[in-house]
Amino acid sequence: MKRNRERKIEKGLTEGRISASIWKLALPMMIGGALQNLFTLVDLYFVGMLGHIEVAALSIAGIIMSVLMMFIIGITTGTIALIAHYTGNRKHEKTDEVFGQTILLGIIGSVIMLLITFFGVEPLLKLFGAKGDVLRFGAEFLRIIFGWSIVIFLFVGINQSLRGSGDARTPLKALIIANIINIFFCPLLILGLWFFPRMGVAGSAAATVIGRSVGLIYLILHICIRQSTIQLRWRWLKPNIAIMRRILSIGSYASLQVLVREISFLFLMRLVAHYGDVAIAAYGIGSRLRMVIMVPGFGFANAASVLTGQNLGAGQPDRASRSTWRTVLYYEFLAIPVSILFIAFAPHLIAFFNDYPGVVSIGATYMRYLGATFPFLAFTLVLGQAMNGAGDTRATTIVNAIGQLLVRIPLAYILALALGIGATGIWLGINASDISQGILMIFVFQMGHWKTAHAKHREKLEGKDYIYSNK
Repeated sequence: MKRNRERKIEKGLTEGRISASIWKLALPMMIGGALQNLFTLVDLYFVGMLGHIEVAALSIAGIIMSVLMMFIIGITTGTIALIAHYTGNRKHEKTDEVFGQTILLGIIGSVIMLLITFFGVEPLLKLFGAKGDVLRFGAEFLRIIFGWSIVIFLFVGINQSLRGSGDARTPLKALIIANIINIFFCPLLILGLWFFPRMGVAGSAAATVIGRSVGLIYLILHICIRQSTIQLRWRWLKPNIAIMRRILSIGSYASLQVLVREISFLFLMRLVAHYGDVAIAAYGIGSRLRMVIMVPGFGFANAASVLTGQNLGAGQPDRASRSTWRTVLYYEFLAIPVSILFIAFAPHLIAFFNDYPGVVSIGATYMRYLGATFPFLAFTLVLGQAMNGAGDTRATTIVNAIGQLLVRIPLAYILALALGIGATGIWLGINASDISQGILMIFVFQMGHWKTAHAKHREKLEGKDYIYSNK
């Protein structure tokens, strides 16, 4: 098994054509990202058949779920960075040990979620204004998600571990399986078709858990039975505080990145609400259309993360840098045409979803300001994730915080309310923050601190200096 894993690395991400390595990772991750969004849309579609109360419950519960996902992302970002480094350095025992500690952290996280379920999820929902049936339906949803959170923790943890080791196809297969199961059970459990009980909003949670459970079984069988880039060994399931601390040290800043985005989103939503339902609808449609460029962007960005980590682990910082800039270039080939499309056909794109004149007018303005930022988005996503993959999550967090909290929120507020520009002021704030983040990310990446960040993590774990060494 060890010989097979070395053979894969020799023909993998640290040697050969950089372009082939990028697409080997990016394409499955793009498809996987699209499937993740499909999970959400399927739930929303069938819950929407029940009524607006149920949709409201799912929406509020979804905000709370993002906190759970933030915690998981924090763990798995540290996992990807360390596994990528050790895979590139061909220290497979260390790779398996990091994987084992990730499993343990997932179990610990699920226990915390169980405790929250035991003491009650209603107070969390009330913080977001839920009451009456919205509170009741939302609580039913969260009890299932939190109660079975171990499935989500392990599903995401194993997927990210495999990606960090360079295997992007197996996680994609698991997502396809989970998605098919989810789509099958959603109408049955939400609407109570055939002999299944009508669970309503709770049925959405149950279908998601069932789908992820089947996907998790596939992943476990793959690791235990088939030849895999990572292996689950019982001896690595014993707690190793040093590795856990290092995973969380890297991942804590990644969690902050998600938190910063959530704060910015919620603030802007409240700001947009000042201008009525028409502005909210325009903002919602524009934000969903933005996912057209964001989903492939996440695929490219995550590919850059793995490539950077593995090449630094292999002692090839120059190849890591070239891989990242090549990934930016490929993303720009997509971002620039989509940017032109958004600017040129903004009214038509908005009208496709809602042809109310006010929504089309406000939404088209938003789309044009948004489209102009897409070339800069490539720098923000790809360079930021590359630094995350190197273990330098602090730098990416600082850049995101400056763009979101010091530029976007204050500027949107000043332009929209203080200067009375209206909703256009909010769009200008978003535009300025996205552009400034992209420019600042280039500057920070070029400083090159990320090239030695992984060595510091290795030194803290192994108690010795480690700068670009394969030994």
